[in-house]
Amino acid sequence: MSIGAQVVALVAAGKLFKYMPRTGRTAKRRLYLSVEAAKDLNNPSSATNLLVGKGGIVAALDRWVLGDLVYGTRRGEFLDRLRPPPPEVWEIRVTTPAIQARLFGRMAAPNTLILTKFHTRSYLGKRGSAAWVGAMNDCVKCWDALFPSCPPFSASDIHAYVTENCDDYPI
Repeated sequence: MSIGAQVVALVAAGKLFKYMPRTGRTAKRRLYLSVEAAKDLNNPSSATNLLVGKGGIVAALDRWVLGDLVYGTRRGEFLDRLRPPPPEVWEIRVTTPAIQARLFGRMAAPNTLILTKFHTRSYLGKRGSAAWVGAMNDCVKCWDALFPSCPPFSASDIHAYVTENCDDYPI
């Protein structure tokens, strides 16, 4: 079964939730939330909602889905592939307001992101800390539970992952 068919089946089973922007604009990229990520987004008492605010998170999710610029000349300003191990873990960075969030996930296909969990930046601490490694490993475990026989999409160039509004060329 293709990963696209698996995503459709997981949405039908209530194990993934398709994120749609609340604007009238047409979605250009696909975004799915695991059950845990959907709780992080929708539960008013979640750490990310209490400390970061749902508005900033929704703005970041909309930015991805609506096809806005997600990768600029400053690598990882909004979207970044984290350094392995484990491989192919991505983060969306919510950097405003002062308390930041990191939304962890993996790519299922070009322009298709599956988010597994949200964390506050302060919880994660320094890059490479036990909390960072644990969050990355939890992302992989969630992926493996959802897609046991399917690895995430992998490529060597950012343009294979994000096909539009991905400007990594220096001026």
